Amino acid sequence: MKVLVTGASGFVGRALVPALKAAGHSVVTVGRGRGADVAWNDADLARAVAESDVIVHLAGANLFAKRWSAAFKRELVKSRVEATTQLAELVARDPRKALISASAVGYYGASEHTRMIESYARGAGFLAELCGEWERATEPAAKAGARVAIARIGLVLGAGGGVFAKLRPVFRLGLGGRVGSGAQWVSWIHLDDLVRLLVFLVENEKARGTFNATAPTPVRQLEFARELAKVLHRPAFLPAPEPFVRLALGEAADALLTGQHVSPARALELGFTFRFSELVGALEELAQLRA
Repeated sequence: MKVLVTGASGFVGRALVPALKAAGHSVVTVGRGRGADVAWNDADLARAVAESDVIVHLAGANLFAKRWSAAFKRELVKSRVEATTQLAELVARDPRKALISASAVGYYGASEHTRMIESYARGAGFLAELCGEWERATEPAAKAGARVAIARIGLVLGAGGGVFAKLRPVFRLGLGGRVGSGAQWVSWIHLDDLVRLLVFLVENEKARGTFNATAPTPVRQLEFARELAKVLHRPAFLPAPEPFVRLALGEAADALLTGQHVSPARALELGFTFRFSELVGALEELAQLRA
């Protein structure tokens, strides 16, 4: 198949493109900067979508690029909703195509106890509202009869970028520890499994609707910190208290101080298997890779 990928220069996109090619697909990238095969303008984008079988949409502004001012919140929404709507409307012109769009587990809001599967209602707060609008933007394609699959992505662990690359040097210096109370859930996924799941969604005609892109075994944040320190052979004695995190990040701190216990129920039902189901194995594999 011919697969059009947005956000191909990002952390996940850089791993997805070669995986799609290895699976035998032809890949075309679209973006607003240098290096993309197709420029993000109305004419070129419309032509690229028309010539593709599947569109994988990963693009969106970095949540933690700035403090969450009113202006930056609008930018976060705009970068996701407007782009997704544009792609969905183009896909709707030919509903034989498929649209695979990213979202996030922030959709569910915060919960200390509830196990969240895909049918769980949208939660409260800015992230939940953002994800809700992001997902609704795919509706033109779905209403036209196109196959639409939405991946609600958790905390991605991989070498060369993402949270692991940020935390590794801190923990190696012995400066790591829990964030806030440490009781919040971390629903994580190894980058390899996320890429494999996205390829699975591209190739599986039965894959429609929402899919939690998280490993089957979420952990408390305190356990996450302890296991990361353990595989790096360092202590994890220095916590980041909630007031400090909120002072540093403002409202964006909510993404770190609260969490969700998310289960990939629908992916498992369709027969997807995880290489890294347990956090220890995922961290041990990453710790062995060169930084």
